[in-house]
Amino acid sequence: MERRQIEYFLAVIDQGSITAAAAALHVSQPSLSHAIKLLESDLGAELFHRMPRGVRLTPAGEAFAGQARLIVREMETGRAVVKAVSGLVAGRLDLIALPGVLLDPLAAVIGQFRSRHPQVRVRVTSAERPEEVREAVRSGAVELGLTDRLDPTERDLAGELVTEQDLVLALPPGSTPPPGGVVRVPDLLDLEMVTGVRDMVVDMLAGAGVDSAAAFTPAVETELRGSSLYLVLAGAGAAVLPRTLAELGRAGGVVIVPFDPPQSRHSYVLRRAAPLSPAAQALHGLLRRGNDRSCGTV
Repeated sequence: MERRQIEYFLAVIDQGSITAAAAALHVSQPSLSHAIKLLESDLGAELFHRMPRGVRLTPAGEAFAGQARLIVREMETGRAVVKAVSGLVAGRLDLIALPGVLLDPLAAVIGQFRSRHPQVRVRVTSAERPEEVREAVRSGAVELGLTDRLDPTERDLAGELVTEQDLVLALPPGSTPPPGGVVRVPDLLDLEMVTGVRDMVVDMLAGAGVDSAAAFTPAVETELRGSSLYLVLAGAGAAVLPRTLAELGRAGGVVIVPFDPPQSRHSYVLRRAAPLSPAAQALHGLLRRGNDRSCGTV
């Protein structure tokens, strides 16, 4: 079993057909097909059902797919470790993040990381749900995930707090701020709300002692977290947003109102309980140092 064969196998899965995989990898279709057949011979099972249009994983292929990604990930980590011995941090770093966490703190940290390690290519995937972040990290598709929710029952993943985001209410352009310039959490029930994360608002209401928190129904609900600000700008309703994200709408007329008492959301970095590549270690360290500064420690 060779790394090239495994990479070809994963490319066929990702591209949906042998023809598309060959084009993406810039190899001939016969060469790729031959490599897949050698891999199947080595494993003693067919990995794909060859269909008139494309391919479909066999049960054996489905069983091997997750392990194949971990194999490639571990080989990349091993290669990076060897390079790091000579003081070189190189290769590629794969990350996944929820939209709000991508903006703060991940964007700034990636900027710092790239200035220190310009030879490392960084690939960031966006996720809409914490479950997507956990699965991507667990499967080895990425090394680090940024999320706003941890599952305490996880045993093969480790999570650490990296920042605490200040939450505000973003009102459409032209809105009149509430009396006193602040808003109470129970007042959200009286507003036309836009939510990309309904559970966050429900948790806030429950924490404020609102008995009907679970019955909260937004005027507009979207599964695309990053779209809430655009909906506020369009006048669709108000939204609870991290202050960093809400500030992007100020130039467009978005009215930003703080909560009384203040509300916040935690952000965490998630990783597998396994050694990280040198590149992932470096970025992980920057995230942790950012948390130290936000907590007032050195």
